[in-house]
Amino acid sequence: MTKIRDWKMKRKKLFLCILGIWGIVLTSCETKEDTQEQDTSGIPDVVSSMVSDSDYNLMVVANSNRIEDEDEFARTFIHMCQDNSFHTTRFSTDIRGYPAELNISVYLSRRDIEEKKEPFCKIEFKTDDFSKDYNIKENPDKFTLYLDGKEIEFY
Repeated sequence: MTKIRDWKMKRKKLFLCILGIWGIVLTSCETKEDTQEQDTSGIPDVVSSMVSDSDYNLMVVANSNRIEDEDEFARTFIHMCQDNSFHTTRFSTDIRGYPAELNISVYLSRRDIEEKKEPFCKIEFKTDDFSKDYNIKENPDKFTLYLDGKEIEFY
């Protein structure tokens, strides 16, 4: 009787172990598919932010294999910051208001960040006014847009 009970317990433990491993494998597959889908969605998103006073330093993924028009990407991204329309991040504007300066490092994918690659490009949206009296939402006309250190038109 004890041998039968031991055998049933071993069989039950083996079944639970196999079931657990199978669950891990399925979860792993779903995660890889989600990551691949997210990497190619084409919708940029903030993955990291650091705030100092009212200056925002952002790390962004383009979620794309390439950026066709970098100038247009920079303008679109600044508009997303003004509209506070990111998928995973929201600027807290109730205490500090909108940023007075943006410094953005853009990567094509999260994998580029994980592999410690250089940013695809750098975007700056800033004003020459050091008093920080302006913000990107209410006074965009006071700001200059830079892409990799070169001034580009913002509209």
